[in-house]
Amino acid sequence: MKLIVKSSPKQRGNALLFTLLALVLGGIGLTVGVQQYQEAERATAVQAIVGEVNSIIGAARQNFGQYNYSGLTTASAVGSQVIPPYLSTDGTTATHRLNGAITLIEGTDTAATAVLSYAGVPSALCMNIVNGTHGMARQVQVDTTDVKPLDGTVQLGALTTQCTGADTVTIAWTIGRS
Repeated sequence: MKLIVKSSPKQRGNALLFTLLALVLGGIGLTVGVQQYQEAERATAVQAIVGEVNSIIGAARQNFGQYNYSGLTTASAVGSQVIPPYLSTDGTTATHRLNGAITLIEGTDTAATAVLSYAGVPSALCMNIVNGTHGMARQVQVDTTDVKPLDGTVQLGALTTQCTGADTVTIAWTIGRS
């Protein structure tokens, strides 16, 4: 004997409703998970760049500050490991983790200074990187505009404008004696 159970249209409608509800909730969960992952990746990238910049500035001060940064080039900074070896593939140039060029050269605008720059920084990371590093520098520029004038304080309006003006930016830190 075979038992045949028929479902009513109401039962089929409820099943469809629960299936759709499960799909919607699953989609929301997936979206939230992706957003949290992207935010974690962004925070990791910012912390890594802030750490690199602060480390390079500290090492440059220690190794070249006593000579007023005279003759400092990116190649000499790479060769002396002021710029960590893992950031260079050829021993004379350097690239940061976001695939932009790193330069560290003797300052030309202010005596006894050096200028460290990171090109190709995504605008979405710019403000956080500047906020995490400006204390180590006498001056900070984003795309050649002062966001922290020489021996001044960060100008929030300029920082916001410069960090949102393009897809990528170049951040430059002037270090040295005041």
